[in-house]
Amino acid sequence: MTHQLPEWSEQLKNKYPFVTDEEWRLLEVMAHVKQIKKGDSFLKHGKVARFSAFVISGSFKFTIQDEDGCEKIIKFAFANDFLANCESYNKNAPSAVSIVALENAVILKINIRKLQPLYDLHMNLLHVNLQLYQEILEQHSEHQHILSLKSPLQRYRYLIERRPVIIKKITLTNIARYLYVSREALSRARLSEIK
Repeated sequence: MTHQLPEWSEQLKNKYPFVTDEEWRLLEVMAHVKQIKKGDSFLKHGKVARFSAFVISGSFKFTIQDEDGCEKIIKFAFANDFLANCESYNKNAPSAVSIVALENAVILKINIRKLQPLYDLHMNLLHVNLQLYQEILEQHSEHQHILSLKSPLQRYRYLIERRPVIIKKITLTNIARYLYVSREALSRARLSEIK
């Protein structure tokens, strides 16, 4: 009798087609599906990261606090994206980042310490890990590029052209926090874009 892979594996299999069914089953053994309510944290600022997760459904924000205590968003995560703070885990240091659900969400939560030994035995899982690091670096670089754009209108246009899912799924307040502009400036930019 063959063991059926759970529903969550289908969307991840599409994203990582090189991972075998056997490797997905290994992941299934060490991971568990967890529901997170809107507003709840996957990782809290000041806690050491011990877990990572794939987003099955829902959305998340990665936030930091600026020197005035204002929330800044450095990244969003949607279905099939990865939740982690690699720096906190690798340095065994308190996280400067909070990861918070923007809506009710379902994740596949994984203990990183249990996952790492599999990289030596299963190159496909190591390849997924490397691909995830590459995605994280690209997202960070893109956010830096967005912030280098001079006006709120240019930043907003960038999202419309290249990241429309953010425009569709994220509130104006959270988009403003991601673009590091006031909500009012973003509202004006949005109105001038509509005209």
